[in-house]
Amino acid sequence: MEGETAPTESSPSLNVLCGICNEFYRANDIIFSTASCGHVFHRECLTRWLGRSSTCPQCRATCHRNRIHRIYLNFAERTELDDQEPPKQPVQWVPMDLDINSSRDASNAPEGAIQCGTDEDGLPTYVARGYFNDDLLPASYAPQKKAAFGSWSCRSYRLIEGVEVLVLTDCDHEWVPGSSGSYPPNALPTGYSEIGEVTYTGLGVYEGIKRLGKVHPSHKVMYIPHRGQEVNTSSYEVLVVTPRVEVESPSPS
Repeated sequence: MEGETAPTESSPSLNVLCGICNEFYRANDIIFSTASCGHVFHRECLTRWLGRSSTCPQCRATCHRNRIHRIYLNFAERTELDDQEPPKQPVQWVPMDLDINSSRDASNAPEGAIQCGTDEDGLPTYVARGYFNDDLLPASYAPQKKAAFGSWSCRSYRLIEGVEVLVLTDCDHEWVPGSSGSYPPNALPTGYSEIGEVTYTGLGVYEGIKRLGKVHPSHKVMYIPHRGQEVNTSSYEVLVVTPRVEVESPSPS
């Protein structure tokens, strides 16, 4: 907008994250708040979100594009700490550029993405999620198809907008057995349903192939997108992510 200052690399940062892009706010960022619940996000993130949903991305309260407003924050004078890069987050959801005109390199899985299983055509897939209606769907991302695939209401859908791939930094991951809607207490929350129920990334076997899908606890199954349909299995594994802890070397005696 006219008269607004664009963010710069030298803008000081706050130790606060936007709940949509998972990036730290910086001094010159344009920050908007929802009127109903008061949660704050980058303007671009929030307006893009509300273009496909009518709920707050953080708490799921009803929210409309004409019911948001800009907020202004006062920053202290710059210090040498302001020039330091914010630390990388151990768990990040990296947005993918899947526009039909984008380069093939733009659809490559980012470094640190978790490759696991294949799709029905035998192509490698990565842990991802995608926005669909008022849901955030755990999904499988297939770089060679420039799309992610998620299941919803008995069908599978090709997702090319709002797709994010999971990237881990200094983390370990494992697949923990689950069944009939169960999941370990430290499972990574990946998505949510339109009523706010948390869903998880699962790995199950269908037609002899390991496939990524959505563990939906209240439905007591894991859903797998398969050739336009939503299939399910009651036996699966759930993704668990654990940040690495540095072990201090014992001091010399």
